[in-house]
Formats: sequence, structure tokens, C-alpha cells
Amino acid sequence: MSDGNDQGEKSFEPTQKRLEEARRRGDVAQSPDLVTAAAYGGFLLAVLAFGAGSLVTLGGLLTTLLAQAGPLSEAAFGASGKPLGGAVLGRVAGALGPWLALPAIAALLTLLAQGALVVAPERLRPRGSRLSPLAQARQRFGPEGLAEFLKALLKLTAYATVLGHSLAAATPRLIGGAAQDARVAMTGMLTLLTDLLAKVVLVACVLGIADLVWQRLRQRRRLMMTRREMTEEMKESEGDPHMRQERRSRGRSIAMNRMLDAVPTATVVIVNPTHYAVALRWDPAAGGAPICVAKGVDEMAARIRERAVAAGVPIRRDPPTARAIFATVDLGEAVARPEWRAVAAAIRFAERVRNRAKGKGP
Repeated sequence: MSDGNDQGEKSFEPTQKRLEEARRRGDVAQSPDLVTAAAYGGFLLAVLAFGAGSLVTLGGLLTTLLAQAGPLSEAAFGASGKPLGGAVLGRVAGALGPWLALPAIAALLTLLAQGALVVAPERLRPRGSRLSPLAQARQRFGPEGLAEFLKALLKLTAYATVLGHSLAAATPRLIGGAAQDARVAMTGMLTLLTDLLAKVVLVACVLGIADLVWQRLRQRRRLMMTRREMTEEMKESEGDPHMRQERRSRGRSIAMNRMLDAVPTATVVIVNPTHYAVALRWDPAAGGAPICVAKGVDEMAARIRERAVAAGVPIRRDPPTARAIFATVDLGEAVARPEWRAVAAAIRFAERVRNRAKGKGP
């Protein structure tokens, strides 16, 4: 009984393969609230960068249209009305274009940052569950529907609080602006709009980040795996030749990096000089024969030499000894007796090099 529960309980984190499959299906953790916050931020940027200029352009255009309404109406509806209408629309589009373009660009960049732009044909296929009243009711009135309702209530409360606080603080300025010059009043209104937008953007960013974290946790929980699913996926992965080759390649890479990290601890490196390289470590206090900590041929030999030069490990050229140690000694093993004499000479050479570097000897 307990074993059956373990098989059906989703207690394992989703694997990378499962996450990639979910992404191909279009199941991506994304926050619409964060996209909304980015659009608000783009709108605020448009207000700060182009607000005054756009208002001046639109105000001047409106003043001209009102002051010369008669001649312009005759020109607009006459034979040459099309160029005039195009010119007016061009002025309006030039003034309002940044107000529309910046929010759209900010929203698009946020979608890209979340990795939410995924082409998933499976999402376009018709599903009966989308037309099922029972499925829709379960979605709206179930736990997910309740969570969405609470999120909407939280957002409404936050935005209403910000709006109420801002309007209460701006009421004296709004009342005083009624008696001011139109240009001064317009500048004051733009300032109030900017302050309000800044507060809205701040609240929207906080809500968007919180929603993104929630969406990712929710997707992670939804993609959790049972023991049976984990076992089946491991069997599939082990049976995949590409996966086996990738694991072996990754293992070799880890082993090579670990071996290269041991080169700075070596006492001496014996080289061929170009095709073979072996790094030996000898501890006088412990006694015994030196230990091989790294070895390689061709490209790996070159990398061992580079590490040795960077770490200040002496390099001795002895082709026969380098080839013999490479062929007979594995990593972590002691040098065989037939090579002791040559290795002892290499260690004495390394000591002389270090002493010269320290200024202690010839």
C-alpha cells in the first residue's frame, strides 16, 4: 500500500528534459503582471522624454485648427484635402508615436526576458476542455480560480490605495490650477501625471515580480514527477546513445579539469617536449616515490605545460622518461622503480630552478 502511494506521489523535482518538453508544449512560467509593469514603465519613460514636446505639438496643432477652422475646412474637403489630412495625421502620429511605441517595446523585451515567446503548435489545436462548461467551472471556482481572484483583489487594492493617496495629496494643486494660466496649468497636470505614473510603476513592478515568482513555483509544482515517471525517464535517457555520449563527454571534461587543477601542486613536469607531459609530486617528509598527478599527450600535454608555467612549476625535458612514465604509470600511482634515477635527477633540477628563483644558489 505504501509502495503504491510512493509511486503515485509527485515528490521529485522535474528534470531538465521534463522542463524542455513543457516549454515545447508552450508551458512557460510567465507573469502578465510583469509585462503590464513594463508597459507602464515604457509609458512613464515616454512621458518623461517626450511629454512636454508632444503636448506643445498637439496644442499648437489644435490651436491652428481652431483659429483657422474655416479656411482649413474648405481646404480639407476641397480638391487638395488629401495632402492636408495626411499632414495633420502625420503631425499627430509623430507626437503620439513614442507614447505607443515605448510601452510596446518594453512589454516585448519583458516577454523575451521571461522566455515567454514560444511557438507551440499544440497550443493552437482545438480542445474540448475549452468548450466544456464543467471544465470552465472547475477552473474558475477551483483553487486556481480562488488564487486568481485573490491576486486580482490584491492588485485592485494596491492601485486604488495609490490612486486615492495621490489624488488626496494633489487636490490643493488641482484646485489652485483652475485659476492659473493654461500653460502653467498644463505643466502642473503633466507633473501630477508623472508622479502618479511613477507610483503606479513601482507598485506594478513589485506585483509583477511577486507574480513571476508565484508562476514559477506553480509551474514547478505542476511539473513535479512521481517515482515511476522518474524511473521511466532515467531508463529512456540511459538508452539514448546521444545522452550516453554526452554523459561520457561531461565526465571526461570534469576529470581533465580536475587533473589540470592538480598541476600547480606538482614538484616537476617532465616533457617530451611537445608530445608528452607528466606532472609528478614528491613529498620529502612522507618519503616514497613521486606520485603522478597529471599526464597527457599533444593538446593535453600543451595544457599541462601552460598550467605549469603559470604556476611556476619547473619543466624538465627528458623524452624517454616522459614516454615511459606516461605508458606505465596511471594518475595517482607512484613512479615505478626503473624510472627512479631519472625522476630523482628531475627533482634535483626542479630544486635548483626554485633556488635560483629565490636567489639561494647558482
